[in-house]
Amino acid sequence: MLDKISHKIVPTFNQKVELSGTFAGEPFVFSVTLLGQQYPQYLILGLGYQARWEKVLPAIKESENLRLKLISDEGEMIAAHVSLIHATHFPEKLLFMSYPEQGIARSLRQSPRVGIDYPAQLQVANHFPYINGSIVDIGRGGMGFETTQQLPSMMSDLCDRDVKLHIGRDDQQRWSLSGRIRLLQEHRPNVWHVGIKCELSVAECEEVLYHLVSHQNAIDRLINNDQSNDSYSNNTLQV
Repeated sequence: MLDKISHKIVPTFNQKVELSGTFAGEPFVFSVTLLGQQYPQYLILGLGYQARWEKVLPAIKESENLRLKLISDEGEMIAAHVSLIHATHFPEKLLFMSYPEQGIARSLRQSPRVGIDYPAQLQVANHFPYINGSIVDIGRGGMGFETTQQLPSMMSDLCDRDVKLHIGRDDQQRWSLSGRIRLLQEHRPNVWHVGIKCELSVAECEEVLYHLVSHQNAIDRLINNDQSNDSYSNNTLQV
């Protein structure tokens, strides 16, 4: 049964939302910004300046079952079907999406877990070098970290230790989160799983989650790390 969600969509400063669907048989997820709305006609979504417009737009326009997901100010995960009404790429890349009246609204669990795969480094006081690995899940209560790095010499020292988790890819480090190790076990042969407790607010969890999920998706790479100036000859496109 669908919920009435129109009153729950309240744009806040630089609020990140997720557009997902299927294009040419391949799933995609784009992280965009909810800039505003004209109730009950449309939502205004913004793309980054590096977005490859000629590849992003067809995916959004021709997607099967295009969905919008966001986290409300009340901490609810909201999901609804939307469609593209209008798009323009000058002076800003904007998408005007249908305003959803109904959808699904679910309260986040106290410690929701979302599976991801993103490079990170674990810093333990008095231990050097850092432990290289990946974040494998995230929730408001903390994160799961996995590494294939050999740990025997420091194992007895790690449990309940204060640590810092440096999240980033190469020089694009974006966050350093403080936490405490609550779990350490050999999850699979030569793969150590480290459970890290770090209380995150709804806003912090949303920011980290959207960044990690959007950057691990293969199709979403189309709108990242691209310096191309190619664009459509027309400044606007009515669909």
